[in-house]
Amino acid sequence: MIEALLGDGAASLAEGVARAEADARNGVPAASHLLATLAAAGIGMPQSWPDALNHLANAARGGSLSAQGQLEVLGTNRGAPGGDPWTALAASARIAEWTAPCTKRVLNAAPRTVAIAGFLPTRACDWLIGLARGRVKPALVYNPDGSPAVEAGSRSNSFIEFGILNCDVVVLLVRQRIAATIGVPVGALENSQVLHYEVGQQFARHFDYLDPALPEVAERGQRIVTFLVYLNEAFDGGETDFPRLALRHKGAAGDALYFGNLDAAGAPDPRTLHAGLAPTRGEKWLFSQWIRSRARV
Repeated sequence: MIEALLGDGAASLAEGVARAEADARNGVPAASHLLATLAAAGIGMPQSWPDALNHLANAARGGSLSAQGQLEVLGTNRGAPGGDPWTALAASARIAEWTAPCTKRVLNAAPRTVAIAGFLPTRACDWLIGLARGRVKPALVYNPDGSPAVEAGSRSNSFIEFGILNCDVVVLLVRQRIAATIGVPVGALENSQVLHYEVGQQFARHFDYLDPALPEVAERGQRIVTFLVYLNEAFDGGETDFPRLALRHKGAAGDALYFGNLDAAGAPDPRTLHAGLAPTRGEKWLFSQWIRSRARV
């Protein structure tokens, strides 16, 4: 339940938000930080990027290192010396640029596979790596029958999943940019993940689409698109490999790659077989996003 996010035994989401707002007015940085995330996600209040940034500025002034770091990622101007840098950074965040059309390069027509140069700025990539570093755990795969995820020999990398309980305004804005690029509502996005590969770690050949017979496909729809953002580039090897397309791709830090998982008839496309190859030097970080055919309500 989302009410658990607000703690303190709140009887409802509205009550929990009201308590957070009262704490924020009393100068509690954690409350302002929470309100920033809720405003960015549109949970318990109307979705508003300006409100999210204002809450971040309040949290940053109160000493929240997370809020300060997020504003350093999103803002472009710290203002005049001696002024309030957090208000200046919040005011200078160019939210419209995050949802502006991207220049795309089609790598393969069918299944559609697309590369985007400079999808995220390097400072956002570094922030996402920082959120994940030290918090990743062994990555999982799902059983064919849709039963709970399990560790498997076909996948040796690690990951962290970001739900509303552990994400922030930067993560939510990345999700907004992905949704705008694909042309879907944000509610169609599953929880985002950051993936980490050390030397020799891989995700062997697999499909991202789900068995159409699974109840969750009837409920939430099929995984129509896989969207990857390369967060760093200081590694050798580690390409995304599509053996049935004779295509291997590796982006620079901030570049994106996405591909459709279904064919023209809307059926799972076996040509999308792909693998996350192991780096031979360094470590590889990716932001991974699955997109469903229906938005969560």
